[in-house]
Amino acid sequence: MVEHIAIIGCGAAGATAAMQARKFDRNVQITLYNSEKYSQYSRCGLPYTISGKVKAFDDLVLMPAENWESLNIYAKLGITVTDIDHSNHELSFGGVGGEGKQEYDALIFATGAKNADPPITGLEKKRVYGLRTLDDAKALAEEAKKSKNAVIIGGGLVGMEAAEAFHERGLHVTVVEFLPHVLLAMVDPDMAQIIEDHCTEHGLTILNNTAAQEIKGKDTPTGVIVKSRESGEISEIPADFVVVATGVRPVTELAEKIGVEIGPTRGIKTDDRMMTNLQDVYAVGDCAENFEYITKTPFTGGLGTIAVRQARVAGINAAGGDAKFPGIVGAKVTKIFDLEIASTGLTEDLAQRFNVPIVKGSIKGSTKPPYYVGGKDLKLKTFFNKETGKLVGGQLVGLEDAAMRLNVLTLGIQQDINAVELFDFENCYAPAVCDTWDPLVQSADAARKRLKL
Repeated sequence: MVEHIAIIGCGAAGATAAMQARKFDRNVQITLYNSEKYSQYSRCGLPYTISGKVKAFDDLVLMPAENWESLNIYAKLGITVTDIDHSNHELSFGGVGGEGKQEYDALIFATGAKNADPPITGLEKKRVYGLRTLDDAKALAEEAKKSKNAVIIGGGLVGMEAAEAFHERGLHVTVVEFLPHVLLAMVDPDMAQIIEDHCTEHGLTILNNTAAQEIKGKDTPTGVIVKSRESGEISEIPADFVVVATGVRPVTELAEKIGVEIGPTRGIKTDDRMMTNLQDVYAVGDCAENFEYITKTPFTGGLGTIAVRQARVAGINAAGGDAKFPGIVGAKVTKIFDLEIASTGLTEDLAQRFNVPIVKGSIKGSTKPPYYVGGKDLKLKTFFNKETGKLVGGQLVGLEDAAMRLNVLTLGIQQDINAVELFDFENCYAPAVCDTWDPLVQSADAARKRLKL
């Protein structure tokens, strides 16, 4: 019988696991441990505290510390779990309130991820930041008040959202991306080109296929030395401060120490109950490896939407339930300079890596009928398994209504529909809202013809 659940981490995953465990069992003892002094807050909202779209840092706090007590959950904030003796089901902790030990019956790792620093000289300098924590965002918001030139190393989601935020604060911003395009973990090169053109039109400087080599300056940055991967040319970009946004890696050290199995993605390996190879030990969120929904390939999510869904399952199961996690589809969306960028399922690159033959339905349409004033251009692609005709992915880039269409595609993937079934989808219609044949349906039509379905 489970009498006490210990949860390491109080981000979206840890906090959700605690609340779901409490809903399932009103009496089980639950303790949350968090190295940060803050209770649960939105990491995805951090760039918007810099731009001012989130007016106050406290607005990001989703679960005020004082609220845990009302749920009969003991939240130890500013406390780090330092050791685990799993043979005796006991953990050791230390921090602001001193040191101690705690017994547990079930253990949930929600330890998240940390910045994966690239091999660049000068990362130890002051005014070189990641953007992972509330304290990072507070420091960067102060930088925006006193700086003119910002260099962002990394053109993924965090890097591009940070770049927009600093640009909106009036800084000159340069994004240095090692790969041929930005956001390639999310979209294909042709879609990335649309995004890059849009961002440069709004004033960003984007250096693709470029390696950051050194952060110059004695104690603080004066510039970043970069090298073109195409021409070999070396140049220096002025910088008052630098943001390193080159990805993250799961925090797994404590889990490894007690014998938890680590998967090929370097995340903590879990099954469909979010349990590890150890009984009553679970992992959720950015530290956890699960399975990609379509191919069942080991996969890490790195998304808040995935973290809370995994945490719901682990919280229920740790408290004695039997919930299942279906796998990671990977629905993502962002908005940069009013351009919505949305992706779900497999990209062309992922399909190739996972050996999934695909047929593409690609269109450039409008969000409204052609006769209605005010429609916005929308580039849309859907991907279908060439052998089965099943929907396996989709991408949209446009100034409106990309996200809601993406949700339809994600549901379609989860419901295992094919190109004919998506073509038969009866979308709503009104000239002021959308056309009689939605772009989703048109893309499915193009694909089904290629599939000869």
